[in-house]
Amino acid sequence: MIRKIYPILLLIFVAFNCNEIELLQDNPLDPDNPDYTAPTIVLISGPTDGETIETSSLTFSWQGNELVTEYRWIFDNGSWADWISQTTVTLDYLDEGDHNFSVQGRYLSGDTSSVITINFEVDAVQGPALIFYPRIQFPSIGQNVTFQIMAEEVENLTAAEFLITFNNSLVTIVSITQGTMFLGNGESLFHTVYDNDQGTLSVLMAVLGGSSPSVSGTGVLAEVSLSIQSGGSSNLSFDGTEVMKDPQNNFIIINTTVSALVVVE
Repeated sequence: MIRKIYPILLLIFVAFNCNEIELLQDNPLDPDNPDYTAPTIVLISGPTDGETIETSSLTFSWQGNELVTEYRWIFDNGSWADWISQTTVTLDYLDEGDHNFSVQGRYLSGDTSSVITINFEVDAVQGPALIFYPRIQFPSIGQNVTFQIMAEEVENLTAAEFLITFNNSLVTIVSITQGTMFLGNGESLFHTVYDNDQGTLSVLMAVLGGSSPSVSGTGVLAEVSLSIQSGGSSNLSFDGTEVMKDPQNNFIIINTTVSALVVVE
């Protein structure tokens, strides 16, 4: 009886293994399959490479070929996001200047597509303006963070004065130092007063001499260092009383101000 069953079992075993081999050959994710197609991905919305955009918020969308199931993306010098099935992301609080965005797709097998990278420029602020750089930071409790306060696209700026408010239960000011914009034109005035109990910072600065008693362009007026006290979010906001003046003591119209946001989880 055993001798009669053995050939049958052998045939079943061979048949099973043949089916398995045939199945592997038909696997569309197998690079050895003659019909194998490598994963690909395309951006279907967002700026074109080298484009200048006039907004601080931007949505990217992408699409992979049929078998791509997961995607990841990276913005500027950050870290790669986790692999997800999502095919869109919106980036807010984009700073002025040059940026890049990259995206990649992969199969369930782990095979990955080439990385697609788009370079673009943000020019969302039309000067003259007072802005914070960066627009947003995500520190942890106990950390210190630094923001720059910048004059954007100014002409013949001789003096600036502004008041900033902040949530003093979340952040406190550690120090405030003069930026480089007024330092290249000889002697300058830089006077600051901050009150962590009230959550205010006042700054008065001016060019006092030199061959040209004014500055033009975009530059850093001041740098403020903050200590993070608790979780939550706080704006660093201009209070609406800010002024800029030229060498003839005329007011320079400020088109816009851009506040900063600190988000602590």
